Amino acid sequence: MVYYWKFNFFNILVESSYPIFLSFFLFSFFFSLMIFFKVNFYFFFCISFFFLFFCLLVWVKNVFVESLIGNHSFFMQDGFKVCFYYFLFSELMFFFSLFWFFFDTSLVPLEELGIYWVPSGLEMVNPFSLPFLNSLILLGSAITLTYVHYNFLKMLKNMYFFFFTLLLGLMFLSFQIFEYKMMMFSFSDGIFGSIFYFMTGFHGLHVFFGLIFLLMNFFLLINNNLLMSHHLSFEFSIIYWHFVDVIWLYLFIFLYWWS
Repeated sequence: MVYYWKFNFFNILVESSYPIFLSFFLFSFFFSLMIFFKVNFYFFFCISFFFLFFCLLVWVKNVFVESLIGNHSFFMQDGFKVCFYYFLFSELMFFFSLFWFFFDTSLVPLEELGIYWVPSGLEMVNPFSLPFLNSLILLGSAITLTYVHYNFLKMLKNMYFFFFTLLLGLMFLSFQIFEYKMMMFSFSDGIFGSIFYFMTGFHGLHVFFGLIFLLMNFFLLINNNLLMSHHLSFEFSIIYWHFVDVIWLYLFIFLYWWS
């Protein structure tokens, strides 16, 4: 009897319940977010966010395990790249819609706003105080992360700069929360308050997930699980972090400075 072995370039996935759980937690997250905006009840929102984050974390961990045992061929890596760039493009379109709404509201203000922007009665934060410091912090993290990547391509590990990148990202989030507490207006204070908190808050959420993404690759690099031939997760985290940096520059220029 002759046995034929057929080589497959792609990893055949087993049945998984992660997509179903993720869809459910994603729905509950946005549903609880609407409840939070409506009645300021945040308990359900925190629970939904925790389960959503936990489901994503476990799913990504399984993908990393598949990579470590050699299930990801070069064909699959190309597929991951295409999927990641599609995801990044969808994020870009989302921010594009937010900026479109911002410019539509600011360049053609409503009569109810007094036909000028920013609406009267709102005390804006000085753009060259804490927001400018946050910009320097985020740009500094991009520089240190680029240096870490440069050393990695030279087969050198620079964990101190990687840790410093994570620290800068955490500082950015901390200062952003501190800025929210110092603001003299809230999410409910007119259309500008809604735009400001939604755009900066959504960007802060991206910084948070980008920080988690970098932290996972930090531990992978410590344990020597990132190879020169296969380190897509590291490259994706770097691209995503630079994407967050660029979005923040536009937020600082138009939302803080120009407004």
